[in-house]
Amino acid sequence: MNILKWIISGVVCLSGLPSFSETLPPEKNSICSDINNEVFSNNVCTKIRTFNTETLSDNPNLLVVLHGDGGLSLTKQSYQYKFAEIIAKESNNLISVGMLRPGYTDYAGRISDGDRGMMVGDNYDEIRVKQIASSIETLKKYYKSNKVVLAGHSGGAAITANLISMHPDLIDHAILVSCACDLNAWRNDMYEKTQALPFNTKEEHIFSALNYSSPIDLVNEVSENTKISILVGDSDDVTKTYLSERYSLALKKAGKDVEFQEITGGHNIFLTAPVISNVLDIINKLL
Repeated sequence: MNILKWIISGVVCLSGLPSFSETLPPEKNSICSDINNEVFSNNVCTKIRTFNTETLSDNPNLLVVLHGDGGLSLTKQSYQYKFAEIIAKESNNLISVGMLRPGYTDYAGRISDGDRGMMVGDNYDEIRVKQIASSIETLKKYYKSNKVVLAGHSGGAAITANLISMHPDLIDHAILVSCACDLNAWRNDMYEKTQALPFNTKEEHIFSALNYSSPIDLVNEVSENTKISILVGDSDDVTKTYLSERYSLALKKAGKDVEFQEITGGHNIFLTAPVISNVLDIINKLL
């Protein structure tokens, strides 16, 4: 893929070209008060879909699910809702929430406040992580949740990994599926795969100094009380297996509570039986 095609796709914003915020103007959040479908925190509105189990205590557990980057197109991200719904149907005492990441659009045309970014690791930064963490904190307080589980796929997994470092007391169990947890290595892999200039870290260019945080550099900040489960497909060609394995080893070296599992499949394993089964097992152990 050449750089002209990349720019035209809207992934990169240069002077005179439309950014995502200009192409897809964010909603005017005059209310943002429906807690089942949106969270208002720190003056921004983050869209969600909420699914409850049939039985709930006064202090239910909370699961929040994050989607991936969505590739090079302006595809609408909604599979996190399906994941949250599946888990809710097979669990007890759980508030299960699919969350739409900052700047993204879902199947209903709803848009979370914030900037979607260029999707080359820049949108895993502190600003976006803070918006998600603040939304989770609001949900936790509203539901008076006993335990909080955060599950992320692909770019959502990288955000999950950064969040447990930047906000170490918020999440009890983090589930990372197909994680780009070593961003420089992942960007190099993606450059080899796509030849898209923004992924190139080996040469100086206008995209080489992006403001991003790599989870593997933040492992010492993760709380020893947070459990981490890492799953990756054995044939993943987008976030290759070694990225998750390398992050897992770094966590273990730092004395963190981590489990690593390689399962059969490629990059899109999030809604498959092995991942669903792992998450259900984690949720059921919270009871």
